[in-house]
Amino acid sequence: MIALVAESGTTSIQMRDVTDRSGVALGTVYRYFRSKDHLLAAAFAEWQGKLTRRIVSSRRDENEDSLPLVRDFLRRVLQAFDRAPGMAVLMMQMTASSDPDVQQLIEQGSSGFDVAFDHLLAAEPRDDVSYIRLAIGCVLVDAVNRMSNGRATFQETLPQVEGVADILLSTRGRRSASSRKSRSQRTPA
Repeated sequence: MIALVAESGTTSIQMRDVTDRSGVALGTVYRYFRSKDHLLAAAFAEWQGKLTRRIVSSRRDENEDSLPLVRDFLRRVLQAFDRAPGMAVLMMQMTASSDPDVQQLIEQGSSGFDVAFDHLLAAEPRDDVSYIRLAIGCVLVDAVNRMSNGRATFQETLPQVEGVADILLSTRGRRSASSRKSRSQRTPA
């Protein structure tokens, strides 16, 4: 499936192309996938899952600095999309889909991303992890979007995404959970 996306893009792929390439009967494909988008989302989820499984399976010391690990992960993700630009386009299409089967697969992929980041951010204060993950995730999606439509290259997006990670994970750029809590308890003037 990934090879088909790379060869012809997502819009021109037909279910018949998939069955011809895989040797699986068309009826069998439709038994498991209700639509082409559902099948494409499943292929994307598998592709994305391979990357996040590698990260989660790696050993790490809980006290190890998170920044080099996060920078390495971001480089790997952007390189993967750079090598397979059709997958970047597919990700953008799938995140905009209203198909419930597609949404479920995208949510599962997001959960895998969360697990990978929880692993990478094990040394960070627990109260900060969800905010760091959200900010880096948004910047990463923006970078993939710009790469998918030709507005930016891997060489342009990598330092930008790493720069955000640097700010979020450096001691200069982070405030403690207690300062965030005290700030949220203030009443506006």
